Amino acid sequence: MEDRNHFATLDRDEIGAQIFKRVEGFQEYLMTSGRRRLLERSYFQYYRAMDSFGSTYRSGESDEFENVSVNHYRNLLQHLLVMTTSQRPAFEPKAVNSDSKSAAQVVLADGLLDYYMREKKVERHIKQAVETCLWSGEGWVALGWDTSEGNEYAAQDGEILKDGDIVIKNFAPPNVIYDFNLENINDSDWFITIEYRNRWEVGAKYKKHEKAILNIGSPDFIYKSNSSLGYSSAQDSDLIAVLTFYHRPTLSVPGGRLIELVSEDIILIDTPLPYSKIPLTRVVPYEQSGTPFGYTTGFDLLPLQETFDGLSATVITNISTFGVQNVAVPTGHNLTVDEIAGGLNLLEFDPQLGPPQPLQLTATSPETYNYMTAIEKSMETISGVNSVSRGNPEASLKSGAALALVQSMALQFSSHLQSNYASLLEDVGTMIIDILKEYASTPRVSTIVGKSNRNLMKDWTKEDLSNIQRVVVDMGNPLTRTTAGRVNLAEQLLQAGMVKNHEQFLQVLSTGRLEPIVEGQQAELILIKNENEDLADGKEVEAILTDEHHLHILEHKSVLASTDARNDPDLLGRVLGHIQQHIDLLKDADPVTLQLLGQQPAPAEMPPGAPGAEPPPGAAPDIEGLDATPAIEKEKPRLPNMPENPMTGERFNAITGGLI
Repeated sequence: MEDRNHFATLDRDEIGAQIFKRVEGFQEYLMTSGRRRLLERSYFQYYRAMDSFGSTYRSGESDEFENVSVNHYRNLLQHLLVMTTSQRPAFEPKAVNSDSKSAAQVVLADGLLDYYMREKKVERHIKQAVETCLWSGEGWVALGWDTSEGNEYAAQDGEILKDGDIVIKNFAPPNVIYDFNLENINDSDWFITIEYRNRWEVGAKYKKHEKAILNIGSPDFIYKSNSSLGYSSAQDSDLIAVLTFYHRPTLSVPGGRLIELVSEDIILIDTPLPYSKIPLTRVVPYEQSGTPFGYTTGFDLLPLQETFDGLSATVITNISTFGVQNVAVPTGHNLTVDEIAGGLNLLEFDPQLGPPQPLQLTATSPETYNYMTAIEKSMETISGVNSVSRGNPEASLKSGAALALVQSMALQFSSHLQSNYASLLEDVGTMIIDILKEYASTPRVSTIVGKSNRNLMKDWTKEDLSNIQRVVVDMGNPLTRTTAGRVNLAEQLLQAGMVKNHEQFLQVLSTGRLEPIVEGQQAELILIKNENEDLADGKEVEAILTDEHHLHILEHKSVLASTDARNDPDLLGRVLGHIQQHIDLLKDADPVTLQLLGQQPAPAEMPPGAPGAEPPPGAAPDIEGLDATPAIEKEKPRLPNMPENPMTGERFNAITGGLI
């Protein structure tokens, strides 16, 4: 039996050829299966204006057709994109436990994710992946750690060292290669990405191979795997194809593998997979059952758009060709062009030959226009993007309730894509935290956490994220997507007393997010957790005036919520002593100060002997002056007195009727 080795375990002098073999096999499959042609057609329709540079153009064997792009295809997919990604996600990092250290790390992780989404443009890459999947069926996002990025922190051998940072890239089909024989993409153990980089930059980064990189030619498959799927040329270009091979850790490939190469024999990187899992994730509108490929509604819209384009070409060609009036005259006429030019001309003609007649050639059958309208409606139905969503509601939809119902149906239709978008966000967020936990070794400043949380973390390293396990995403209440919804939310919070100042109100009104309101309470709860842990560890904790005393007292008593804690005299004394500190501060604090802090002062003690004051311990209750009438008799209602007889002075007798 022939000795066969898993290609992913081959030595670096052999594996390059195997990687290129799989790339070429994947591209060949796309060509023979017709999927490559499908991607090209979809790309052409989605970016139609780029083909004609925004103008009309000619087509046909003899350029006999005039064409103009009326791109419903792109418009409908753009509406799906906006409905899916318009709501900014709210990340929620999850820690392995709930202690104060983990709680502080959750706040740090949340700030880091927000920083990378905004400042490092990760959110833009995620939206790009969603847009790509709408026309191609798949959108890919790859992350990695690049030591040449980040801030400068040292110099060595004349070179500036940087602390490294996360880099994120987008890939579109067919520049992500995997085993096309699989029935589920999740079963794939390996992936290959193709990226085009400047050869001079690649050579400067990998100086060992610099000369070979600068002299490398373009392999044949570069024409088949260009990510634009449109016009491109490899001539006189500084771009070269850089392949990255990922293999996840398996029984046959322990530790996984990551290889970066530019040709079969130029291996730039060859190492075990340096991440906990392959840092490559994708988003699809739908999975194509029985294949590893994605499927998009755009594939269903594509033939309708092509038919619409054909009908549009018919109409515009007819109008542009015969739009200028033609005049038909009989043979032997004596009219000249000058005589019919302009207007108000006196024309003489031979009655036997007949007068000149206008020749009408611009008329297009009504069926053509009717079918074009039907195609447009069919595309809206198939995509789930109705006329209301496109800002052109039908005349029959007049009430706001009807418009809202139709709009909600469009949102419901796109809910599957929104769910996949949320999964992509979670995957990317988790990968960001995992990579930082692995490689962020040098101290980093706290400003990335966020200005409002600067007091929680002054600097951080990877150890400060060690307890973060994963990231989940809350897409938020759809109500906050509208201005009216945000106004309603802010007013409800104001009435509930949760909004303390006008700055908080304006932030909720403008963003729909609750962080400006809850961040102070969140910081207080983290402080209380930290104090509870210190008390349990035998440390003394001091209360201060600005503590939220009522909340501290309620939370600190949970430390004693066990029989073991109550049987520990030292712990019992520490906790009760700390609680007494809060009580004393409430008693002694200036009421004006407590009012400014939003806290209620402790009830004032009544002097001994005052009405309503508690009697001293052991004293007999003072019953002098107390009404001995039972309480039940006090509460019994009394009937009104009967009227008196003015003559006799006797009261009315209800029994005799006052006669006796």
